[in-house]
Amino acid sequence: MSALPNEVNTTLINIIQGFASPNNEIRSAAETRLNQDWITAANIEVLLIFLAEQAAFSQDLTTAAISAVLFRKLALRAPPASKTVIIAKNITHISENALTQIRATLLKGFMSERPKDIRHKLSDAIAECAQDELPEWAELLQALVEFLKNTDPFFRESSFRILASVPHLINAVAVENIIPIFESGFTDDNDEVKISAVTAFVGYFKILPKKHWSKIGVLLPSLLNSLPKFLDDNKDDALASVFESLIELAELAPKLFKDMFDQIIQFSNIVIKNTDLETHARTTALELLTVFSENAPHMCKTNPNYAQSIVTNTLLMMTEVSIDDEEAAEWREADDTEDDEEVTYDHARQALDRVSLKLGGEFLAPTLFQYLQQMVSSSQWRERFGAMMALSSAAEGCQDVLIAEIPKVLDMIVPLISDPHPRVQYGCCNALGQISTDFSPLIQRTAHDRILPALISRLTSSSIDRVQTHAAAALVNFSEQADQSILEPYLDSLLNNLLILLQSNKLYVQEQALTTIAFIAEAAKTKFIKYYDTLMPLLLNVLKTDNSDDNGVLKGKCIECATLIAAAVGKQKFSEHSQELINLLLTHQNSSLEEDDSIKSYLEHGWGRICRILGDDFVPLLPIVLPPLLETAKATQDVSLIEEEEAADFQKYSDWDVVQIQGKHIAIHTSILDDKVSAMELLQLYASILKTKFANYVKDVLTEIAIPSIDFYLHDGVRATGATLIPVLLSSIVGAVGLQNEEAIQLWNAASTKLIGGISTEPMLEITQAYHSALVDSIALMQYSKLAPELTAQYAKGVHNNLSDVYERVKQRHSEADEYNEEVDDEFDIFSDEDLLDEINKSLAAVMKSSREEFLPQLQSIWPLIHTYLMESEVILVLFALVALGDIIQCYGELTASLKESFISSILTYLVSPEPQIRQGAAYVIGTCSQYAPNTYGEECISALNTLTQVIQIPEAKSEENQTATENSSAAIAKMLYAFSTNIQNADTYIASWFKSLPTISDDEAAAFNYIYLGHLIDSKNTVVCEQSNIPNVVEVVVQALHNKSIGDKNAETISNSVKQLLGTLPPNEAMALLQRYPAEYMPTIQAWFS
Repeated sequence: MSALPNEVNTTLINIIQGFASPNNEIRSAAETRLNQDWITAANIEVLLIFLAEQAAFSQDLTTAAISAVLFRKLALRAPPASKTVIIAKNITHISENALTQIRATLLKGFMSERPKDIRHKLSDAIAECAQDELPEWAELLQALVEFLKNTDPFFRESSFRILASVPHLINAVAVENIIPIFESGFTDDNDEVKISAVTAFVGYFKILPKKHWSKIGVLLPSLLNSLPKFLDDNKDDALASVFESLIELAELAPKLFKDMFDQIIQFSNIVIKNTDLETHARTTALELLTVFSENAPHMCKTNPNYAQSIVTNTLLMMTEVSIDDEEAAEWREADDTEDDEEVTYDHARQALDRVSLKLGGEFLAPTLFQYLQQMVSSSQWRERFGAMMALSSAAEGCQDVLIAEIPKVLDMIVPLISDPHPRVQYGCCNALGQISTDFSPLIQRTAHDRILPALISRLTSSSIDRVQTHAAAALVNFSEQADQSILEPYLDSLLNNLLILLQSNKLYVQEQALTTIAFIAEAAKTKFIKYYDTLMPLLLNVLKTDNSDDNGVLKGKCIECATLIAAAVGKQKFSEHSQELINLLLTHQNSSLEEDDSIKSYLEHGWGRICRILGDDFVPLLPIVLPPLLETAKATQDVSLIEEEEAADFQKYSDWDVVQIQGKHIAIHTSILDDKVSAMELLQLYASILKTKFANYVKDVLTEIAIPSIDFYLHDGVRATGATLIPVLLSSIVGAVGLQNEEAIQLWNAASTKLIGGISTEPMLEITQAYHSALVDSIALMQYSKLAPELTAQYAKGVHNNLSDVYERVKQRHSEADEYNEEVDDEFDIFSDEDLLDEINKSLAAVMKSSREEFLPQLQSIWPLIHTYLMESEVILVLFALVALGDIIQCYGELTASLKESFISSILTYLVSPEPQIRQGAAYVIGTCSQYAPNTYGEECISALNTLTQVIQIPEAKSEENQTATENSSAAIAKMLYAFSTNIQNADTYIASWFKSLPTISDDEAAAFNYIYLGHLIDSKNTVVCEQSNIPNVVEVVVQALHNKSIGDKNAETISNSVKQLLGTLPPNEAMALLQRYPAEYMPTIQAWFS
């Protein structure tokens, strides 16, 4: 019996039946009626009740299926009037009575006799009604427990299916009572029940507190024991499905499998080596082994079987190419720009790359090269090819070992450049290109005489098109890190062969030849002038040909090549053809380019290079060049809420990306946003090169592109590029109209508001870093004019959030190692946090400098966190606190007296820290105390003199590791001696010790004060420094600082003048002898400062 009136049911049944019609017009009319009349704020609740009833009870199975699918879609969809389309859901906005009614209906339908596919759809609908943001649903859990005991396997499988979607349902149940449920699922006679049970178990494990994991471990043998039966029964899909679940578990708790790791390796080997199995089963088995290396590298390294397994399995799969095609005929005819669909080979290459990056050459290389040595001399071409591709994949990760063995590596690779099989030649080119990148720039300097002739030999007509193209591509890799002196002897041979490739009848060959010529030109610079007169007219002729659908990329490559050659040879040489090339680019610009026109991006970047070459002479072209670029840069977020079944279709296209947010599938048109980023980068280039000449465009670019980009929450690149664009644009307009201009001030206020708002809310730390960096540059451009009080308050809140997040991440990294996980070093995370803290230090200093005392209340809100950092053992946290403290004292001086007791004892302790960076930071702080708050910190500073004097005298004080710490300690002593000279007993003894710590050549800031103080001592005729026997030492420490450029400009001039006066106290021949004792490379420095 329906809870709804008959007329509602009748109307809606007609609409649903319309959805099932084969007639497009009827289906479209049904969809329109549903959207207009029923998916409304007034009717959505009634519609969901109706769909639940039909899904649960309709005897028309088509109606039931459509209703169940529609129910789930609409339950997930945002309410009709909602402004938060991505987050809000209809199911969370309906009344509690309606929700209770829907739940009861769906559960009753689930319990009744329904076909398998309908029950599956009911399972999904029930799961949407049990999400954790909804009221508790106790009846569902009770029902599921009973269903899992049902004799009908479809009930058991569907029940696990629900638990997989909403595992929180069993959160409140004791783990001991859950174990039998999963145990029965893993050992069920029905394969589909097993798979659903494993999937549900992974979902449960993900939300289970770690303290209960040990209890769950008893289930793993049952889970693993399900695998051999799937293999024996030829259930490849089931096997792959369980492997996928194991992969998720291995990512969460790899050491949970420690006692079974050998068993996993052994079984994975069997699956991977069974070439009769479906590809997906074999690749998921390999993925499982790979994931262990990324999440438990130590466990893999200490297992005697792991290296052998991963190496032999990946090498086997890398030979699975051109199956049943000994001559590789299909591969020969394919376009080199197309991906060859060789799935196991691709998976193996990626797996070996990932494993080698995590485990390194010391562990992997011995086993790998044992097999590679055999494979390169194999009579089977696939093995020789596999060896080359394996070496390419492992080179980066094994760099620690292989970079010292470059000659031996080349002994394996280079002979195969002449292999009779073209696919092996291709692999050889690939390996040479890869090691040219991974071992650069050393390999360019030491092995160019082996690599370049080998690659050039494959550019000739003796090679097939794909090999020629790949050799040319490898030359790009080599050229990127080669200087002109390395390339010069080979330029004739390179260019002659590449010019022949340009005559090929294959577009992809011509395109690669152009790319390679462009990169060689960029590396060769002015050495390329010799070839300019031949190449530039050739390129211009191609650009003069008529446009066609298939030559867009070729013309684009011509533009790229021509403009890179122009940049290489310089403005003067390019002037011979500059106007002709510009006219041709204008012709293409005006030819109504489509959004997806392949030439469009090349044209935009070509204009950018011409701007670099012409400088201010480019300004007249801006009205033509900028409009289409501005249009691209103003693109908005193209986001679509799509159905789950549509996600796979969208993911087929490289232009789109699909993300899941709160159960909803969001399709993002990323190619539009990627183009937007590229356009924004070019606008930044124009603004930075043209400076004030770009000022007329600043308001439009800043207000319509750069500032709004901070809100592009679905594309990281847009936000980051927008941030870096802001200070460049401000520089342009401020340079043109000055700081007092009303429009410039308004633009700065809008930009600073958006950047500070971003600092408070940005989830990505690299982009947060970009916001801080942009703020620092912009504040400096505005000459530290004050920020509005509400902005400084928001800034302080943002910094507090940033520091809290970093602190949690650092703590989490150190708590990850336990009985289930290893502490995996991720240098990227560490450096990212360190880089972010460095930018926060800079932005905090800039805000304090601009707002001065007005920022003190906000500083009080951040201080507890800075103090927490100071008390930590983690170096990057302590360093942040020390730098922040130095900046606070420099800005507020004696006003920091209230903070003194909370930090000063720590600073004095850190002066003798075993960690050089911390010694350096502490010395900087105590020196700053002497300079900017001598009344507050005088006693502590003077008491630190003995400690600092001992620090600069330790045996390894000038070692590379200790040098900057020693120089900062030396500068701190100088600051104290300068500030407190009248209060220090035996000051000359300290001065003598301090002088012996010179020269200061690494830390420019420390050098600046040390040489200011040295000049002061010379000018005041201090007896220790100015004693005649010490004058050669004074000259030496000053010459070293000048030669190493640790001091410059005014400081250099001041100290050199003081030294000249000191030299004037000597007989002229003695003074001249002191300056002439230096080697020839020092003479330009001495002539510049002492002539």
